[in-house]
Amino acid sequence: MPCVLLTGATGYIGSHTWLALLAAGLEVVGLDNFANSSPRVLDRLAELAGRPVTFEQADVCDAAALAQVFSRHRIDAVVHFAAHKAVGESVQQPLRYYRNNIAGLLGVAQTMQDHGVFRLVFSSSATVYGQPESLPITEDAALATTNPYGTTKLVGEQLLAELQACDARWQIARLRYFN
Repeated sequence: MPCVLLTGATGYIGSHTWLALLAAGLEVVGLDNFANSSPRVLDRLAELAGRPVTFEQADVCDAAALAQVFSRHRIDAVVHFAAHKAVGESVQQPLRYYRNNIAGLLGVAQTMQDHGVFRLVFSSSATVYGQPESLPITEDAALATTNPYGTTKLVGEQLLAELQACDARWQIARLRYFN
């Protein structure tokens, strides 16, 4: 059965995705550092899943920890949700956002490549559209950002597009959420 590494696994979207992946018959290794969540989520996930969950506490910016996770588990694909996510906070702490969101993505992608894993779902954001020229926003709308958080997501998308263009082994999906 295929195994998915789910980063940011104990966050709101991550925890719901974890249950959906399990329901689809996939194995899931959850990874989180609890920066935006609580370890208590793991108990609730196990209860809802009806079985123990596989979890690794690590930071996506820690290359050695990521390599250990990939060495301990047979990972087939990654769903990357781990990121700082508050627009206002990103304006107050832009370097913290760039370091975590961009370096974390690069660390995950590098570790994937090092272990021969080339399937990735990237959690982006509708903030990559900036101030839209018209509504509703379509996927082909112009991209522009108005804050550091949005910039980290757009840069992440651009990095992944370049990676995919340079190496045809990569299969990458980008999700842009609205709220």
